[in-house]
Amino acid sequence: MIKKIQSDQLQVGMYISNLDASCLEHNFISSQFAVSDENIIKKVHKTGIKGIYIDTAKGIDIEDAHTAGEVATTLTKEVKKVAADTEVLDNQIPVQEEIERARGIYKEAHNIMHELMNDIRLGKQVDVERVEPISEQLVESVFRNKDALISLSRIKDKDHYTFMHSVSVAGLMITFSRAMGFDMTLIKEIAIGGMLHDVGKMMTPNNVLNKPDKLDDDEFIIMKSHVVYSKELLEGKPGITQAALDVAALHHERVDGTGYPSGLKGDAISQVGQMSSIVDVYDALTSVRVYKSAWEPNLALKKLLEWSDHHFNPELVKQYIRCLGIYPIGTLVELDSGNVAVVIEQGEKDLLNPKVRIIYNIRKKGLVNIRELELWKTDDRIIKSVSPQQYQINLAAHY
Repeated sequence: MIKKIQSDQLQVGMYISNLDASCLEHNFISSQFAVSDENIIKKVHKTGIKGIYIDTAKGIDIEDAHTAGEVATTLTKEVKKVAADTEVLDNQIPVQEEIERARGIYKEAHNIMHELMNDIRLGKQVDVERVEPISEQLVESVFRNKDALISLSRIKDKDHYTFMHSVSVAGLMITFSRAMGFDMTLIKEIAIGGMLHDVGKMMTPNNVLNKPDKLDDDEFIIMKSHVVYSKELLEGKPGITQAALDVAALHHERVDGTGYPSGLKGDAISQVGQMSSIVDVYDALTSVRVYKSAWEPNLALKKLLEWSDHHFNPELVKQYIRCLGIYPIGTLVELDSGNVAVVIEQGEKDLLNPKVRIIYNIRKKGLVNIRELELWKTDDRIIKSVSPQQYQINLAAHY
């Protein structure tokens, strides 16, 4: 049986089934291993990981610990409660009208970041003026229809992750900031910070940055230094406000003090910094990397909520769920009817029943005539989110 315990309950003789943390938070080669000595326990504690799933069939049990199923059920209820209490933000125009324009903006932003980061690697200064116009275009796209840009953030080439991640974080931070009610000036500053938050990675050796396997202890330390480099590259530059700098300097800090580089706690991390930590982890989790597959958005949001009892500000995580929806655009879902569909737009009345595009039928085991369905107008309901790989679906071809 799989159960969840707290890290201070870990004992020699247990078997860890899953380190309940993003792969960004630790450099264990595997998340499944036997706790054979005290050194392993010390290493787990050093990472700042608070929750751990153990396999009681392979090691010592703790009788009163909650099962993985109980934890999952509780999280699902909490996420649905957050979604049920949400007032859906209106888009100015339909997603179909914005998607092509957003795709062009996204592509241009990626190309700019690719060139800018290559220049930094060659020793050139950060050209903030280069990203200001495209950042403004990203903001304008989100305000026309937030769902269009969000849908594109799911589609990444693992070989160009660093550049695409920067654009996605900018888009998601704009969406988050809009939902928080920030004024337009601040949102544009945050967008620039999102675009440039990882420029310090260009100071990281390629053999570490692009390593196809988990980093060893020394490499992990080197990788963490990219935040310091980002701050050094941006601080004092014309066009870099405090809000923009906070996105770059604070996105790996955690409210419980277990983050880096400064180990800041609670309110010592600005609100923008706390938001950026949530967005950065979400985008990393939902992206394919050379060493991991992408998590489904719904699972990533549940994990953020689970980790908000220590790593993240719980109210900000709930607000983030509200602005993305329990089933973010681009999520593949299984319906009561036996159809599989991709979420293309949030519902008019609630986040539990979005607009979907039906593309596959489980019973027929094949693609179907594509049609769109507004779930809030039907009795058909979402059972769960599913992986595109499960049905060999090319998600990018359907929105």
